[in-house]
This record gives sequence, C-alpha cells and structure tokens, in this order.
Amino acid sequence: MLREALLVYRSELAVLLRNKPYLVLGMIQPVLYLVLCGPLLAVLVSKTPGVAAQTSWVDLTPALIIQIAATNGVYCGFVLMSGIRSGAVDRLRVTPVSRTALSLGQALPSVTLSLMQGVIILLLASLVFGVALSVVGVALVLVITALTALSIACCANAIVLKLRNEDTFSSIVNIVILPLTLLSGILLPITPDRAPMWLYVLSRFNPLAYVVDISRASFRETLPVLPTVAGAVVIIGLTALAVRWNSRTFQAVAA
Repeated sequence: MLREALLVYRSELAVLLRNKPYLVLGMIQPVLYLVLCGPLLAVLVSKTPGVAAQTSWVDLTPALIIQIAATNGVYCGFVLMSGIRSGAVDRLRVTPVSRTALSLGQALPSVTLSLMQGVIILLLASLVFGVALSVVGVALVLVITALTALSIACCANAIVLKLRNEDTFSSIVNIVILPLTLLSGILLPITPDRAPMWLYVLSRFNPLAYVVDISRASFRETLPVLPTVAGAVVIIGLTALAVRWNSRTFQAVAA
C-alpha cells in the first residue's frame, strides 16, 4: 500500500507544484500577517505590564503556520474536484490501487506544501524579526503542521467526493473556515484573561483552537500538562478519524 500511496502522492504533488499562482498567493496572506500585524502586536504587547515583548512573535509565528496548513488542506479538496471533472479520479478508481493508498496519496501533497511554506515563515520570522528558534520547538511545530494539513485535506476530500459540486463545496468552505479560524485564536490568543468568557467557552468547542494552543506551547518548549494532552488527543484523534473517513468515502464511491 505504501508504494501505491507514494505513486499517487508523486503524481498529485507534481500537479500541485505546477500551480505557481497558488504557491505564490498562498504565501502572501501569512507573510502579510507576519510583516504587518507582527510589529503592531509586538508594540501592543510590549506596553502590557508583565508580558515579555517577544511573546507576540512566539504566539503569532506558529499560529500562522497552522493557518497555512488549514488553507492547503482545504485547497486539496479543490484539486480533487478538478481531478473528478477531468476524469483522472475515475481512472484511478478502476485500478487495483487500494482506496487507503488513493486517499493518502491525494492528501499528502498538502502536507509537503505546508511544511515547505512553514519553514519559509520560520526563516522569515527568525532572520527579519529576530524570533528565537530551537530545534525541538521547530520540529514539534512542523509535526503538528503536518498532522493538521493531513486531517483537513482528508476531510476536504471526503466532502468533495460526497458532494461532487464545486459551488456547494466553496460555499461550505466559506461558511466553515472563517468562524473556525477566528475562534482558534490564530491572530490573538483566546484565553480567559484576554477574552470575554463566552468567547473563550465558544472557542473550546473548536478543535482548531486546541491545535493552535499546542503549537504555541511547543514553539515555546513549555508544555503544560492539560493543554498538551488536550491538544495531542485532538490532533491525533482528528487525523485518525479524517484518514479513516476519507478512505471509507473512496471505498463507498468506488462500490
């Protein structure tokens, strides 16, 4: 199965890397957030008593990488929709390739792209804004980024296979992604001491909030027990469920 997944992965990655406009445009938004919002947040945080000036960069940098992973995961659904329209997916489905290999091969390019773009954001944050990087912190953030991209790509692919309608999928993305992003605290951490209690409680129903929390904690290399366990359970459980759902959906549509 691994060999089959790698064959599909290489084919899909080549398609993704040929889309130069998406590669460039996909980087613009997180870079703009880093360049334009980062310094502003740094000034605001520096004026907050008892908070270190570098706190804002440590909060913002890993969160932007998670945002990249989420965006690439969703885009994977649009790539699959294009494959359905061109008939490429139907041709793959009549081959003896296992459905799990197909689902993984379709989703893994978003992981590769997210890791590449994540490294660029880390280098930019370090070289331009002096954000301190550690090997352990960077490694943990990249692992979380890979799992996030894989889980969201699998969910997006499963939804596309069920809907087979680009307009409906686009509408769902627009409705779901914005509140998920805002309630994850990507730009500003949603904590009991910074946010209204109702907003904090609402954010706790958002799985992406736990992923952002654990990525920040990993980046700081300060892993408090409860948030770390909660984040690990959410990201690992979400990835396992998403891969399973995507694989079963491929099997169902091939039946």
